Amino acid sequence: MGFGGGGFAISAPLARAVGRVLDSCLVRYPHLYGSDGRISSCLAELGVGLTHEPGFHQVDVRGDIFGLLAAHPLSPLVSLHHLDYVDPIFPNMTTTQAITHLFKAVEVDPARILQQTVCYDRWFSWTVSISWGYAVQLFERNVLLPDLLPIQQTFRPWNKRPNPHSYMYMFNTKKLPKDPCARPTVFFLENVFSDSNGVIESNYKRNISEVCLAKKGASKKIERVRVRSRKMELDSRQLRAPRRHCCDILPSSVGSLLDVSIRECGEEELIYMHP
Repeated sequence: MGFGGGGFAISAPLARAVGRVLDSCLVRYPHLYGSDGRISSCLAELGVGLTHEPGFHQVDVRGDIFGLLAAHPLSPLVSLHHLDYVDPIFPNMTTTQAITHLFKAVEVDPARILQQTVCYDRWFSWTVSISWGYAVQLFERNVLLPDLLPIQQTFRPWNKRPNPHSYMYMFNTKKLPKDPCARPTVFFLENVFSDSNGVIESNYKRNISEVCLAKKGASKKIERVRVRSRKMELDSRQLRAPRRHCCDILPSSVGSLLDVSIRECGEEELIYMHP
């Protein structure tokens, strides 16, 4: 349940049970704000607990939610709320255009949308973090996987007059470098399609200022990132115990293009910079 409007999901048998007792619940909880609070209280009276599902997002923040979308939990995306209160999630687009653009990827591979995959280029000591269907981040250094999982605090608190509690989130965050040029190079989704063999190709275009580009090292030559993958089909076992996918950086015949292939990890495979 994404309290505040982010949506909720209940099973069909539970929905039937709630339907039979809902009127009496509404009488007891008129003081609660919103249907989610009332439904939650009614479910509690039925003896049903709340299952934590990280894919619901109330998005009670303001400004740029890039950090939230670039390090999505290891769980399918279910809902995004309050997008009219945040900046458009893609540059140079309106909010409506940006959501329409994101749904081009959703329609091709809904289970993989925003799933974070990380791989390393040991020759250049690059770290590549992919938020599939949204953006790719290219770091010119070795960044350990656990250091990529906390959410970059690119956004502001929901309260316009924040207090110390306003910065207490339900997820781990990390500070964004104040110098924009010290941040990774970001590539945003350009297009996505699936071929006749079932291979999905998503392409991401560089978005960086000329000032910061001039300060980059060998990565300044990379203008686009091409990511190939197969459609993610999750069974009930994988949903109960999800595992992050792996990726490989492939040789490319085009110097300005970074080719990446996403795949399932081997049984004992570790995600780190191999020597």
